Amino acid sequence: MKVVLAVATALLLLAIAVAATAPATLADARVSALSGGRLRIAAAAGTLWNGSGDLVMLPRGTRRAMAWHIDAWPLFVGELRGTLRTGGGEALPAEFSAGPASNTLRRFDLSLPMESLLQTAGVPGAIATAGGVVSAHVERLVQTPGAIEANLALQWQDATVPTLQPGLRIALGDVRCDVQGAGREIEGALSNRGGDVEIAGRVALTASLAPRIDATIRPRAGLDRDRTAAIASALSLVAAPDGHGGFRLAWSGS
Repeated sequence: MKVVLAVATALLLLAIAVAATAPATLADARVSALSGGRLRIAAAAGTLWNGSGDLVMLPRGTRRAMAWHIDAWPLFVGELRGTLRTGGGEALPAEFSAGPASNTLRRFDLSLPMESLLQTAGVPGAIATAGGVVSAHVERLVQTPGAIEANLALQWQDATVPTLQPGLRIALGDVRCDVQGAGREIEGALSNRGGDVEIAGRVALTASLAPRIDATIRPRAGLDRDRTAAIASALSLVAAPDGHGGFRLAWSGS
């Protein structure tokens, strides 16, 4: 029995040693497989456990520098735990963990062109040409099978969306959503500043991370009549008139 234990221990230490020196390029293959080829890691350096590279979003090829560290020992109890740094600066890296009981993310920040994000997500047609930059700040997110606890903010700056009318885009200004709380479902306010329309509503997030939006969108006062009519016509294709000059948009994700 002692011999068996000694051999098993030696094999375990060998496996750890091999894994510790595994090249960071292995992360590219894993990320590509998980994302269906829509995300890749280019210019990977270091090891699988302590590496860096550029996260590439296809098909547009948008890049964001990143560096990661994965703790080895939690893997023996079925948990993936580590840190992730995006961009430079002296800010503390984000912390993440994924296990059978919960998934967590803390201090995570990322900014991306909305068009790149939508095309990487596989959003079809003209919808994927929305303009502006979306920034996410996740102070805390804890997901369990039946509940979610979060404190996060999303901001879509200089937001624009296309319409079916050639040459017409609707300016949404700066759109902001803040969600915090704990429970089976949490929600927060959705609003905007500037742009051609006023947006006011709520955004909810379920324990399975499925989003739900319920908002009223109204052309701003002061626009010329033709543009107001064109915007109202475009909004009527995706939202229902509320009888007061606005349009109610109700959408649930999966």
